[in-house]
Amino acid sequence: MNRLYILLAALLANIAMLSLASCSDDDNGGGQPVIECVRTTDPEKADSTFTDATVGQMILIQGTNLENAKHVYINDQDVYFNSNYNTDSHIIVTIPSDLVVRGMDESVPLEIRVETSHGIATYAFHVIAGYPSLEMYKAQLTINSEGVAEMLPGQEVTLVGSTLHEIEHIYVADMDTVPLYEITEFQPNADRSEIKLKMPANAIPDKGIYMVECYAGNAYCGFSRSPQRPVLTDISTDMPIPGQRVEIYGKYLSDITELNLCGELKIDVNKVETNENMDKLVFTMPDFMPSANSNGLITVATLGGRESLQFYDYTRTYEDFDGNGTQMAYGWGTGHHGGNPAWGWDPLPATCPITKSAGSFIYFDGFTSWWDHNLTINSKTAPQGIDPSTPLSKIEFRYAVYLQDQYTAASTMTTKLKILGKEKGGIAIADRATGELMLADWMSVAVPMTEFAPGVATWGDLCAADAGGDNFTIFLEYDNVGDEVRIAYDNFRFYVKKD
Repeated sequence: MNRLYILLAALLANIAMLSLASCSDDDNGGGQPVIECVRTTDPEKADSTFTDATVGQMILIQGTNLENAKHVYINDQDVYFNSNYNTDSHIIVTIPSDLVVRGMDESVPLEIRVETSHGIATYAFHVIAGYPSLEMYKAQLTINSEGVAEMLPGQEVTLVGSTLHEIEHIYVADMDTVPLYEITEFQPNADRSEIKLKMPANAIPDKGIYMVECYAGNAYCGFSRSPQRPVLTDISTDMPIPGQRVEIYGKYLSDITELNLCGELKIDVNKVETNENMDKLVFTMPDFMPSANSNGLITVATLGGRESLQFYDYTRTYEDFDGNGTQMAYGWGTGHHGGNPAWGWDPLPATCPITKSAGSFIYFDGFTSWWDHNLTINSKTAPQGIDPSTPLSKIEFRYAVYLQDQYTAASTMTTKLKILGKEKGGIAIADRATGELMLADWMSVAVPMTEFAPGVATWGDLCAADAGGDNFTIFLEYDNVGDEVRIAYDNFRFYVKKD
């Protein structure tokens, strides 16, 4: 009997040991975790695996024994994952947009590491911050014996771009991107937005291309031995008020030799602000109004050439209250002062605070009371200075606005306009260059014409669709009454953006 009890006790002990072992296997997931591949979460692309990805990308880590994951590391950085989607074979992770990658820190390991309750799995994986790009180059040119500015062999040049990580080679190439010389002396800056390099000692081609080969791809930037021609892309206001700050945007805006307003006035170039990126010029509009016979252009001249933009082009002016607007039948409004005797409106009151202007303007002065601060003009015709085939997507409606005081009874205050019979409300009273409400100062506003007339293809189509009548209106919008509002509008015009 005692022997039977001993055998039974031994059997029960063995069963208990097997149960504990089984529980242990369950807790540990049944074996060493292994990462087999990485792919997208799209089941239709399950066979498309990869070993490179971009920050912000969602990936699916596939393998075996991946359940009970405690941490997922990418480049040795702990990243979030939803444990509800963690199975034996899958973990879904979004690579953080702020993940530190090679190029930011050369010491980070290029791998994914999964730590589970029963082991660790690693997988070689390369994350990039994005694809490299080059926007422009900067170089201090030398005036040669013939008086021509030029780039010299062996001199320093700075390439400007973004995501210039993991640079493998830099070449001076011909216009077909065939490498001519390899640049071996270069240094990227900390955020990889610039590369300082030393040109080769060989002769420099008259024109060529900088080709930067990075792990993630190639970036290109054309150059010339002599200065690049300036590129003008936009201007903060093409009909500025005297004393207003004007910003011109573009590329290669350095070594300024002339800034000409409408062929009638030259700005002192020593008073024109430039910046290191050569992408902006700033000047203050003088007390000067171009004539109706001007060329309607602002021209920037540099050592590399000349370029122009629309500037006080009266052929595209809708209304400036100085006689340069298009024809109309008649107009009326509430609480406004036109300051233009030809329209028969009252002169500006003595309380008007505006001391700087481009001439006459429409001015509203009074307390808000649901029906005030508005102007309606009947049968306003379209300007003739725009080709009818011009895509509406290339045209902006621009004007100047002045607001004297901060409103307090209302929590919002905007402008609603009707232009050639097409209406748009909720237009912010803010300067387009700063994005801010600038009290007691003139601000410039630009609204794409496609926001007035969505679905209209061309300028000609817009003009043809205008039924006339009360087709030009200005209304002040607000969500509560009781503010004393002194506001002015001027220089309504159409602006055609450059290609």
